Amino acid sequence: MRNGFKSKRQNKSKILSKIVFITIIFVVLLTIFLLSKFMNNLDHSLIEISTNEITRVTYEFITERLDSSVFTGANLEDILVIEKNSQDEIIYVDFDLEQAYLVLDQVSTILNDSFKDLESGNVSVAYLDQELSHDLGSMVLSIPIGNSFSNMYFYNFGPRVPVRINFIGSVLTNLKTKVTNYGLNNALVEMFVYIEFKTQIMGSFEVEEVTLKYDAVIASMMVEGEVPQFYGGTIEKESSIYSKDID
Repeated sequence: MRNGFKSKRQNKSKILSKIVFITIIFVVLLTIFLLSKFMNNLDHSLIEISTNEITRVTYEFITERLDSSVFTGANLEDILVIEKNSQDEIIYVDFDLEQAYLVLDQVSTILNDSFKDLESGNVSVAYLDQELSHDLGSMVLSIPIGNSFSNMYFYNFGPRVPVRINFIGSVLTNLKTKVTNYGLNNALVEMFVYIEFKTQIMGSFEVEEVTLKYDAVIASMMVEGEVPQFYGGTIEKESSIYSKDID
């Protein structure tokens, strides 16, 4: 009897040990799964926040650089070919290809230098956040973990997570012009530069390439003449795409 009772107790003890072991394994695996899911969601959220921030920063920075650097002493009349009919109406707008190429090359060079300055920290402008630093040739955006929650009360909660940002690939540019009626027998000619480039945003567990696109006004002038109504009061024209590798 004693041996039988002792054997039952040992069996119960073994079964209990197995249950405890399986429970521990289950808890560990569940913890790893939930932690991994949380970190992936956190990383995705931080990359999305970083994308919005770098979009804002680069747009303001590029607009400032182009506004102060392009078309210094240049003239729209040297770049644009404007044709009129006998009624002094503007019927056609085109680009002088050689002049347009020179402008796009200048724009691309300025952008390349701007990207280098942003990555190296060789900038001093008011709109750069304190969370944006620089390390080993990359921009580093430090974002509080609380930013990943959909609650404004947690935005500055928790430790900061670094997100590294680099400019990669090529910068694509082209010129766009828009001619619209402006007052009596006058037309406003505006020139835009279209800019497209990629950034690589690196979180702790996720790397994402984001394409950024901008249109920036770089010059404008008034000309005599009107756009005929059959054009809808507006004539638009685009140059060919110019591409230059980001150094």
